[in-house]
Amino acid sequence: MANSNTAYDFGMFEPKRRTERRPAPAQKNNVIELPRERLEENRRPKYSVWKLLPTILSFLIIAGMAGAYIYGQVQIAELSDSLGGVTKQLTEAQSVYTQMKMKSEAQMSLETMENYAENQLGMEKVNPKQIETVTLSGGDKTQVLLPAQGDGWLSRLVSSVRRFLS
Repeated sequence: MANSNTAYDFGMFEPKRRTERRPAPAQKNNVIELPRERLEENRRPKYSVWKLLPTILSFLIIAGMAGAYIYGQVQIAELSDSLGGVTKQLTEAQSVYTQMKMKSEAQMSLETMENYAENQLGMEKVNPKQIETVTLSGGDKTQVLLPAQGDGWLSRLVSSVRRFLS
């Protein structure tokens, strides 16, 4: 491509000047006229209560479910707080129980009982001098007499067997 001396005519891109006074072209009417039947079809549809009823009911059901869920969460939070308080009370009560049990065991130990018996009641421990043995003669025996239960031959048989075995 060689360098050529062609000039560009920028006048082609400039708006043309009107030299003649022509009347401006009439603007088109953009309004579309529709017949009355089509006008009724294009109007906004009227919503009837029966058509909106399923939508309203579904919205109410969803709102009720959300409310029940939130209420349940609030109840769970309140119960968790009260459970924490009760758990703390239980821990404290168990601690007090352990302390009282240890104190009771310390007061009721065998040594404490022995000291109380010796010092307060004047008792002594058992020694061999305090033991007395009792011997029975060989002829001593006890016998339990049962009143006669009946005069039948069976009762007499049973009583004779008892006397024989005693």
